[in-house]
Amino acid sequence: MEDRHSISAPFLNIAILLLIFISSCQKDNHAWSPEDMKSSNYFYSSQRDNREASRIINRAGEVFSIDEREKVIKLTDDALANARKVDDSFLNKVHPELKKHFRGEFQAALELARQNLDHPDPKTARRSQDLFAAFVDWFNANRENIHMPPAY
Repeated sequence: MEDRHSISAPFLNIAILLLIFISSCQKDNHAWSPEDMKSSNYFYSSQRDNREASRIINRAGEVFSIDEREKVIKLTDDALANARKVDDSFLNKVHPELKKHFRGEFQAALELARQNLDHPDPKTARRSQDLFAAFVDWFNANRENIHMPPAY
């Protein structure tokens, strides 16, 4: 029998919210610098890794295997590392308020989700979910004014 660990699901329904968020990204043909393209890649990679971690958690439910837990930890670490690499000037170029929401909601949610993986706590998990949802809500409400370069 496989050893299973119980932790709170910090990403409950976040995969769905982030799919809506990513699909709503308005592509733009502005002249983007090589540095902007790197930041864009980090931005999209962070979203992708977080979505994959969310899928694993949502599939597994409240209890998941050591292997699933290790994958979620790696994906969350990668998502957080990529989020931290996104340049603030890029976020400001995409939308004047994106930096505030990306750092204060999306990145903060990742940090709490990662913390929750080591020290499961329902309050931390809920706060992480709320921050993810706030970011997606803000992004969707402002998507017409958000101009992202295409992912590469």
